[in-house]
Amino acid sequence: MGTYTDFTVAGFTVVSSKSAVVPELMTVFRESDRKQYRRHLESGATLAGEELDAAHTDDIEDVVEYSCQVAKAIDRLNIMGFTLGRAKRDFDIGRSYEIEKYESWMEDDPSHETWTDELQFLRSLSFDQYLEALRTVVIEKIYSYSVDGKKRDFISPVQKYIVEGSDEYLFGFFAEDVRCLVRAVCEVAARDQLVSQDVSELVSGGYYGPDTEVCNEAIQALVAGHPENSKQIILTEGSTDASILRRALNLLYPHLSDYYSFLDFESTRSPGGAGHLVSLIKAFSATGITNKVIALFDNDTAAADARRSLAAVSLPRNISIRAYPNLAVLRNYPTLGPSGNTELDVNGLAASIELYLGRDVLTQDEGGLTPVQWKGYNETLGQYQGEVMRKAQLHHAFDRKADAALANSALLAAGDWSGLSAIAQAIFTAFDDEA
Repeated sequence: MGTYTDFTVAGFTVVSSKSAVVPELMTVFRESDRKQYRRHLESGATLAGEELDAAHTDDIEDVVEYSCQVAKAIDRLNIMGFTLGRAKRDFDIGRSYEIEKYESWMEDDPSHETWTDELQFLRSLSFDQYLEALRTVVIEKIYSYSVDGKKRDFISPVQKYIVEGSDEYLFGFFAEDVRCLVRAVCEVAARDQLVSQDVSELVSGGYYGPDTEVCNEAIQALVAGHPENSKQIILTEGSTDASILRRALNLLYPHLSDYYSFLDFESTRSPGGAGHLVSLIKAFSATGITNKVIALFDNDTAAADARRSLAAVSLPRNISIRAYPNLAVLRNYPTLGPSGNTELDVNGLAASIELYLGRDVLTQDEGGLTPVQWKGYNETLGQYQGEVMRKAQLHHAFDRKADAALANSALLAAGDWSGLSAIAQAIFTAFDDEA
């Protein structure tokens, strides 16, 4: 007969699959989301310690599941491109297709009342109406039949449409990828609830081994046929940028960090600099690589000059060019030049990764911020190139700050991570134009 596994959001079963997980759904998780524990069969309560010792063997079950909070699942779906905007777009496109289908059928047989009713319903159905009805269905866990086996009575036609679904569309949601439906369900669920894939029965039934990395295995199989599901590649101007951003993502957004991969400058002995980053972008474009690629430039004169050569290059949609964002703190930043110390706006002129490490790193022993020193003048752009002083000291200070935050989460909350968070948001939204 086979064994089933459920993918749930806030306790509501969205997808039930037989003998195996659905690979696309497992992209919402990472292997770090795997949990193993024991629970009481009747109550579902987790058992540990004395409770476990006191329970009868027949009353407990071993649980293997992958789960994360709805809020984290939304973040992950967004960076994979399954935004609410995309869900709405797919829904509207699918609804238009269905309307055209029924209209075509009506031309052949205008007397068919069922088609007339379906057509009228679809014409009146909006994405917002669907979401509002879905909210009630998910929160109240409304299925076709109640627990006592009786057919449900529905409050609204839209709820009835969602619960009964169709042979072609799960929950009546028009989408080519099931993750658009999941994104819609997550939107109406409480952010602190869980998105879960319980594989306990599959493990006990022998479909997966007790130590099988189900998530990794499913994603690897998916990536083999569809490389666009693999990690997004981040290209930076140098190894220091990559190292700092990798640490920042791991500390600030651990639930998202595994969705990205950085170019390994050290093992490839790749040179750094804005000019080399431009060369990398052109090379990646020419290879036809299907991974999403995010190229991150410094926010300075050298980067702006180097990027000019990309203006004539037609880049594929899977390559996104971004610069470190402007920061308010850099609008009046201490600089050192021929005319002495002056506070100037260094956004676009001297904002390398070091200026995003936080005030706690940039502040010197005497209390002032580490200044930017002006270097050469770029005649083409008509602006100077600046560089923050004492870079090595700033790197060491950041390492100490990151090490301390890793050891003590309270220090993570107390530190200034606003600059690196701003860069992270630029990474997360790099492909938002596609939504």
